[in-house]
Amino acid sequence: MKRREFLAQGAALALGAPAAAGPGRRIRGAAERITVGVIGCGGMGNAHLDALIRLRAQGLVDIAAVCDVYTHRLDAAAAKSAGKPHRDYRRLLEDKSIDAVTIATPDHWHARMTMDAAEAGKDVYCEKPMTYWKDLRDPQNVVKAIARNRRVMQVGTQGMSDDIWELCAERIKSGAVGRLIHAQASDCRNGPIGLYSPKSNDPNAIPGKTLDWELWLGPAPRHAYEPGRFMAFRAYWDYSGGTGTDFFPHILTPLVRTMGLGFPKRVTASGGNYYWDDGRQVPDIFTMAIEYPQGPSILLLASLATETGLPMLIRGQEATVTFAEPGAVIDPQPSAGTGRPRSEVPRTRAASLDEHFRDFLRCVKTREKPRSHELLGCQVMTALHMGIHAYRSGRAMEYSPETQRATFVS
Repeated sequence: MKRREFLAQGAALALGAPAAAGPGRRIRGAAERITVGVIGCGGMGNAHLDALIRLRAQGLVDIAAVCDVYTHRLDAAAAKSAGKPHRDYRRLLEDKSIDAVTIATPDHWHARMTMDAAEAGKDVYCEKPMTYWKDLRDPQNVVKAIARNRRVMQVGTQGMSDDIWELCAERIKSGAVGRLIHAQASDCRNGPIGLYSPKSNDPNAIPGKTLDWELWLGPAPRHAYEPGRFMAFRAYWDYSGGTGTDFFPHILTPLVRTMGLGFPKRVTASGGNYYWDDGRQVPDIFTMAIEYPQGPSILLLASLATETGLPMLIRGQEATVTFAEPGAVIDPQPSAGTGRPRSEVPRTRAASLDEHFRDFLRCVKTREKPRSHELLGCQVMTALHMGIHAYRSGRAMEYSPETQRATFVS
């Protein structure tokens, strides 16, 4: 896909254009069930299964197959769902009866599995982050693969199915806050979180017996098996960007969507391991500052060592939007002199994993773009890619829309 085509698709998606059905990709009836295969049956994969089982009871889906490289998880998932078990996801993709797949594997597999699924004619629900942090070509290639194969893709940022983002986007577009200046959000946690502890272990996971370690590594660098790398992959740069790609997709995606921002201009990052001295590679406190071409700037904060965060808000020159239960509040800034009253924006549709899957399944039938589609995911991953590299190098990064590349600022 050339730059002009890439940008043209972006404009179409911004207008809510549907994904073309194409030959053999018919628009389905509203009552027709979608047949799904589940790739990855760990913690989030089981959450997918539980949601799909609830939706199956409502007549929306059938679960044809499940896949995992760890037999204990695979056997449990097959028993729970009655799906056919596979240890290799490529065998699952060969099943012609499967319409769509869900992907809940370590980050370093997301791009490859998504593109393989698209090439196999499957629609895709992929957990966040949409891709691994290291190579900016990955999210761009995912966008190309989805477009080339006329597929539907939903990124698993389930908070995007909260309609508060749509409602506030309408207010902002109508001029309720004036020119956008700044926004902030955080996800701060504290405690010995097992998913980030290199000391985590499952004694039932035995490479060569119950676990296919080589297949788990896949495109990652070769490394001898360590329980912590398997159980807490988010603590290692080889497989994850830590909180930067674990927490930030959930808070940056809605801000990008609500303010209609697109791709970033400049990103800086800082942080470190200030508390956890247990062998993890990723920081336990991480801050990113993102500048967009005509503004605003966004400040993101993530922590694994303090639970005191920042309120989520958007600052305009004329008013500030603060997100809190039961929705959002728009507070005019007296200095702007608009004379507008304070107003509340109540949500009418709460976010949930089930609701995010319903949106995906609806779009599989209609061929429309879901609420957290792949171009939005590419915009978010571009900023996160830049942030991880900026943190690791200690240098700012800038993005060029002409070359679609990010480079260090000299």
